[in-house]
Amino acid sequence: MLYTVTVIAHNIFRWLVLLAAVWALWRAYRCWLGKRGWEDADAQAGFMLSLSLDIQALLGVILAFASPPVRVGFVNLAGAMQTPEIRFLLAQHMPLMLIGLVVVHITGARAKKAGEDRVKHRWTALGYTLALLMILVAIPWWRPLLRGIL
Repeated sequence: MLYTVTVIAHNIFRWLVLLAAVWALWRAYRCWLGKRGWEDADAQAGFMLSLSLDIQALLGVILAFASPPVRVGFVNLAGAMQTPEIRFLLAQHMPLMLIGLVVVHITGARAKKAGEDRVKHRWTALGYTLALLMILVAIPWWRPLLRGIL
């Protein structure tokens, strides 16, 4: 039961993370290239991206312990590397998502410390772009887009 609920929640939050990333990127590029000032909405966009990623990571950690294939993969790592789906989850999905999460948090911290608005927007535009690219590569797109729902 926990596994099924967590898979559904993790899947739903995938879309929330992607929407938050698109919103944060849109604000960052629009303001950086349009030479606009830093607004509360820019900080809120970054916060929503960070928050959605944090919740997604928490759900992912729960799945790592609740998912039968991943648990088996942790017990027999050499055997797991022979199965493409488990190898993807253990060697690509988890590390890239973690790095993407760290990049978003570092980007937000650097933007807060930046003095000029243009520098804040540049940091967020470039950092969030890098994080989104890692996240997009790490998503198992072969799975149903609304797994556990449809």
